[in-house]
Amino acid sequence: MKRKLRFFKTVVIKVCAIFALVTVALNVNAQRNKNKHFDEAGLFLGVGYYNGEINPSKPFYRPKVALGLNLRHGFNERVAATFQVSRCKLEGADRDFSDDYRRQRNAHFENEVIELAFCGEYNFFPLEKGSETRFITPYVAGGLGITVASFPGQGLRACIPFGVGVKIAPTKKFTIAFDWKYRKLFSDMLDQISDDMYSMDFEDAAKQKSTLGNDDWYSFVGVILSFTLGGGNSGSTACPAYR
Repeated sequence: MKRKLRFFKTVVIKVCAIFALVTVALNVNAQRNKNKHFDEAGLFLGVGYYNGEINPSKPFYRPKVALGLNLRHGFNERVAATFQVSRCKLEGADRDFSDDYRRQRNAHFENEVIELAFCGEYNFFPLEKGSETRFITPYVAGGLGITVASFPGQGLRACIPFGVGVKIAPTKKFTIAFDWKYRKLFSDMLDQISDDMYSMDFEDAAKQKSTLGNDDWYSFVGVILSFTLGGGNSGSTACPAYR
């Protein structure tokens, strides 16, 4: 346990240091280039929950607080890229469900998750910060990530985050996004139920084990509060007369 705590502490410190350095670099770049202000830094506040052998499909199952740091770079009014570091404790227990095979298996887990994810975002409508008419848009997002957690014998695992959201930019300096992303995890060991961990002598014995080929999932739902690095205009590339 102490070794695990030291490992997570080391990961958090290194990730935060890298995040801080990248934020400073983006801020310097924004200050030098006064005509392009697409770089943002912010906080993610929300909840996380798990889907897997214990909870195959129920949304918002045992939600836990999820926190994160977020960087966004907008290439234009529709396309942006983000880098986010998130942390959440996920958990589940068979006793929460009424079916017999999970009741008899009686598995449970808690797993601390740290995620590093790069995503692209596409706005359905052009977003212009501080505009009276173009300050809000729904968007879709998707990308690649790395999940740090307790995966017995597996180490770090890749994941695919994807989801939807709504961005609101009421001023040139502030953006709020309501964000919901699922993570397709390339591991079936988030809930720490191995394929040979449970074997019982009754008709549904196979269901007491991990479902082979059915990797675990998790989801973060929350709000991203972002502030523009540097200062200046709304980031629109359109002609002022046209706007």
